[in-house]
Amino acid sequence: MLNTQHLITFKALVETGSFTKTAKLLGLTQPAVSQHIQKLERDLGEPLLIRHGRITDMTPAGEVLLQHIKELEACYDGFILSWQNYLTSKSTDVFQASKSA
Repeated sequence: MLNTQHLITFKALVETGSFTKTAKLLGLTQPAVSQHIQKLERDLGEPLLIRHGRITDMTPAGEVLLQHIKELEACYDGFILSWQNYLTSKSTDVFQASKSA
């Protein structure tokens, strides 16, 4: 299973375009950001980024990963909304039951 923090780091790196900015954004060191990316690439068996000095571009594998990260985030957001609706309906049911008792 992929490490969630590594996925968050990858997405942030793509969004900022900078290892240094990503480190600051996530409260990590720049070497930690590099390690997260290296571990993802090792776990997936594909390079995710092409490094041109301080600039990075995504490889096709990186683009696939980013799309799946976005889908995972949407799924998680849907779960949170569903969970909140469940909790709201549960407390409404308890309130209704206590009212009719």
